Order: sequence, then structure tokens, then C-alpha cells
Amino acid sequence: MEIPSKPENEQERLNALRNSKLLDTDKEAVFDNLTSLVKQVFDVPVAAISLVDEARQWFKSIQGIEIHQTSREISFCAHVVSLGEPLVILNAQQDKRFYDNPLVINDPYIMFYVGVPIRYAYRKKTYHIGTLCITDKQARNFSEEQLKMLKRFAFQLEAIIEMRLPAQKFEQLIKQISADTLQLKDIEKNLYYLQNLSETDLLTNLPNSRYLSRLIKETWYEDPRKKNICFMMLEVNNFHTINEKKKRYVGENVLKKVASGLHSLLRLNEDHICRLGGDEFVLVTYNQSIPEIETITDKILDYFFEKQNDPVFKGINIYIGAYLTADKSNSFERLLKEANDQIYKAKEYGKNKSIGTHEG
Repeated sequence: MEIPSKPENEQERLNALRNSKLLDTDKEAVFDNLTSLVKQVFDVPVAAISLVDEARQWFKSIQGIEIHQTSREISFCAHVVSLGEPLVILNAQQDKRFYDNPLVINDPYIMFYVGVPIRYAYRKKTYHIGTLCITDKQARNFSEEQLKMLKRFAFQLEAIIEMRLPAQKFEQLIKQISADTLQLKDIEKNLYYLQNLSETDLLTNLPNSRYLSRLIKETWYEDPRKKNICFMMLEVNNFHTINEKKKRYVGENVLKKVASGLHSLLRLNEDHICRLGGDEFVLVTYNQSIPEIETITDKILDYFFEKQNDPVFKGINIYIGAYLTADKSNSFERLLKEANDQIYKAKEYGKNKSIGTHEG
């Protein structure tokens, strides 16, 4: 068995891990929901979020097995933290690093393992504090496309972790509010600020998916003047490659520039742009025809094509999947799925955009 080595920046990494305030905390629905979804998407018995400290790997969330922690020496995830890159083990019995690992020859009998590092920003540097991983008792294949999808889940997880501490601080503030110490206007001000924080993407300052869900509920479903809706999902192609090969702040700068560009193209009171997470943005507009949607998508693509000489956008291009419907029985999740399906169609046919419709 190969014992995982420790990174050169181990002490700084441990400081970052402690700063995250994730270790030895209670279960939280947002993390359990993510591992449950990962388990379902990849059809595996076990999905987990692991954190690696000095001597152990501890599970912030785990689905499919009752275990809270293991020794770091036998941990698969500790290898991911050491490498700083994904680890794919299709058959552990045929891998000299793991064939005699206690987790392989004894319960839980891990045969298949894939782990993607979780990054955490601390004092202007990024550290690998743990993994998002999946396992199976059976050997199996795992494609590049599946690995890319798991990386995207990990990116979403990193965004959740980034938002977690600010949200907790304001939750504590609200609990401290008392009628004896604050006037009503002060309470309302803090509540309003908390709502804005919870509905804002901290990196780009755009509204986030929580805001988008509320927007759709309050406009599309409840306003009879909104005859149809167009969901445009925009994906930044090659972003993950840039984010992995260069420093994290380079990838973050790309997202900020993309967000700024998209915001500059909005029509006041007609279009709404949100960051869904990772490299995905969503633009929502109402009462548009197919030709008008074509005009909007072309305007976006032309804008980013003209930006190709900007070093920030080197190697970057945009895919757009648009879904236009007048059927108000569509759920929020269905609208997202249909728009996302159009992105895959665009890629399949070698185009930068695809528009689907359903009139209901």
C-alpha cells in the first residue's frame, strides 16, 4: 500500500482548512443535497465530501455508507489532496498503490474510486482541503465527459463553501436582533441586506440562482402579461481548462469579465442575467419571438467574438442554449434543463448556439 505524501504547503493548507470552519460540524442540508445528487447522477453506491486534516479524512457529507472518518494513511482522498488533481481508479485491485489497502480488502471494499479536489481560498492563495468523490464495490469505466461533470459539481461545492460563512454571520446577526435594542427600520434594513446577500453571487455581483427562482415565480408564473419566456443558458467554453492550468484568480477574472460583458448587453427592464454557478450564466427575457431571440443570441456571440484580442478571453468562447415557451406548466427546473439540452445540441452540431421551442 502506498501512503499518501503531504503537500509542500501542508501547514498553510491546514490553516486554510481550519479557516473554512467545516471540520467536525453538524450535517447541513446544502451539502447532503449535493452528495445525494452526485450519487444519483453517476449511479454509484457512495458519494462523499471529504476533508483531510493532519491524521484523518473526515466526511462533511456522505451518502450510501455509515462512516464518519478514516485514517489519513489509508485514505484515497489524501492522494488527491497531495496530487492537487483528480484521481481515477477504475479497479483498485489492479493498482499497486491500493490493491492491499484496508479499504479495498475489507469493508467498504472499494474497487472503483474517483475524487476531485476541493479548493479553498485563504489569504489570497488557493489550497486543496479535501475532495468530492464517488466509489463503488465494482470495477467500472469512467469517461472524460463524466470527469468533467464531476469537476463541475466540485466547482459548485466550492461556491457553496465560499458563501457559507458570510451567510452564517448574518444569520447570527438576525438572531441577535431585539426590539429593545433596534428600531423597526434597523431590523428591516438588516433583513433586506441579508436577502440581497443570499441572492447575490459574491464573485461577479450578479444575481444568483436563488434570485432567479424567485424572479420566475413573481413574474412568469404570476404575471398574465408575460405571454412567453425565453431561458438562455450561456456556458463559458474552456473555462475549466484555464482554471486548472492557471492560478484560480485568473479563472475568477474571466468570470468577472464575462459577467460585466453580459450585463452591458442587457436591455433595461426587459432582460435579466444571473450566474447559475461555475461557468454557467442564465439570461431570461419575456414576450420575444424567434427572430428577436436570434438577434439577442447573435449580439452576445458577436460581443465575445470581438473580445478575442483581449488576453483575458484567450481560448474562451461562449455556447448558448435557448428555450422559448408559452407553457406556464413548465417548472423552474424544467426550464433550466431544456435550455441546458440546447447547449449540448449546439456542441453536437458544431455551433455556438441552439434554440428550442415549445408552445404548450
